[in-house]
Order: sequence, then C-alpha cells, then structure tokens
Amino acid sequence: MYIVKNLKDYNLSHKQRIFAGYLKDNVDSFICYEKITNRTAMRKYFSPENDFTEYTTAIAEPAELIARAFAS
Repeated sequence: MYIVKNLKDYNLSHKQRIFAGYLKDNVDSFICYEKITNRTAMRKYFSPENDFTEYTTAIAEPAELIARAFAS
C-alpha cells in the first residue's frame, strides 16, 4: 500500500507556487508516492473512529400495518 501525494491538493504560498511552476516545466507529474512501512499507522487509518450499531424501525409495508391497525 502506498501514500499518494499530489502537489495540486496543497494550499501553496507564493514562493511554493513559483517552485511548483518550475516543477511543472521540468517534471512529468505533480504526484509522488511512498510505500507505507508502519503497519500500525495503516491500521489506525483504516479503522473506524467510532463503532456504531445501527438499528432501524423501518418495515417493508407500512401501509398494510396501518390498515391492519385501523381494521381491528
């Protein structure tokens, strides 16, 4: 797995934009990547911040349930 960095995603200062223009003229791509070697950081990145259990009270045919309730 790799970390991908794109220069266009950063908010650059004036000097950094000048340097980015130089890179654009001399380099093929604004993208660089590096292999992730810290597996703990990778697990932390992909693990959820909160473990929620989702419940629902939805039913398939609510109109039938309402009709049965009023029919009784």
